[in-house]
Amino acid sequence: MTTTFTMLKNTTFLLAAALFLASCGGSKDPQAELAKLKAEQQATQAKIADLEAKTGAKKADEENAAVPVSIIKVAPQNFQGFLEVQGRVDFDQNSTVAARAAGTLTSVRVQRGDHVRRGQVLATIDASILDANMAELRTRLDLARTVYEKQAGLWKQQIGTEVQYLQAKNNYEALQRNLGSLNQQKALYSVVAPYAGVVDNVLPKLGETVAPGTPVVQLNSGQGGKVLADISEAYTGSIKAGDKALVTLPDLGGEEIPSTVRTVSRTISPTSRTFTTEIKLPANAAARLRPNMVATVRIQNYGKASATVLPVDLIQHDEQNAYVLVVGHENGKPVAQKRVIKTGQAYNGKQEITSGLKPGDEVISAGYQNLNEGQSLKIS
Repeated sequence: MTTTFTMLKNTTFLLAAALFLASCGGSKDPQAELAKLKAEQQATQAKIADLEAKTGAKKADEENAAVPVSIIKVAPQNFQGFLEVQGRVDFDQNSTVAARAAGTLTSVRVQRGDHVRRGQVLATIDASILDANMAELRTRLDLARTVYEKQAGLWKQQIGTEVQYLQAKNNYEALQRNLGSLNQQKALYSVVAPYAGVVDNVLPKLGETVAPGTPVVQLNSGQGGKVLADISEAYTGSIKAGDKALVTLPDLGGEEIPSTVRTVSRTISPTSRTFTTEIKLPANAAARLRPNMVATVRIQNYGKASATVLPVDLIQHDEQNAYVLVVGHENGKPVAQKRVIKTGQAYNGKQEITSGLKPGDEVISAGYQNLNEGQSLKIS
């Protein structure tokens, strides 16, 4: 049918051309000939329009000109935004037990993997000079005690003076205090476990010289597993204690562990411009952790129960505004319409729309790339 119309139009054109050529070669009035051709053209167009209306060819042409598109209907939905950062595993009781006195290690009583109890001696430092001083002090203390006891007996019998008795008593008590002080110093020559746990590492070797503060044993209790993450100061106002968090541990199969933010540091690092957050992990998850294990942390820093959300790639921009193309209607037929919008938070390829759209609007989601406003649409 379309071919018939095309032939009819071509015939009309050829007829007009032939008449024009004949007029150029003859002596007829050009104005009269032009008026005649226009009248014939109008008559031919009227016949074409009448035939198109009867056969539906015009409607078919319009349908062929419509651009096929797909749409998304706008509907409120729950929208959550997360901040994703890298963290590291730590424990409340994970520390290096250090030497408290200077000297040579005379014994190392544990090795990697040993379970130790609180107060257990892990290593000892040479305290021979202190031992000699204590032995000498005990000898003097024995003498002072004997003198004091004798002087006290004499004083009870009113023999001697009170000054002699008090001097003997003071000397004996002073030596007792000195011995007690040396015993406290002697305790510093033992490296003692501050809590029960497992020995992860023994740092110095037997016979090495250590100073106060020298690490001796790495001890981990396995209690209080947590994840520490450093966050940019730009998020100071949006991260707080109690926020929901999701922790992923790649080394444990990538399982996502629900948790919460326990604490948020109030101090900003002057070098990295970050603050530290602590995410507490459930006991069953903490049992599988290792210190300094890498973790991925997603902290929810935004949430809205009823939000308008679109895929971020549907949003276009001109010189002034962000906009999307929606389905409008002209004369009862779908056409493309430009709709200016305002955007909010974005996360994971989705963009929150704060204004410009309402529930039920039909946003063009496929075929919009080369679409102009006002074009006819064919919705698939």
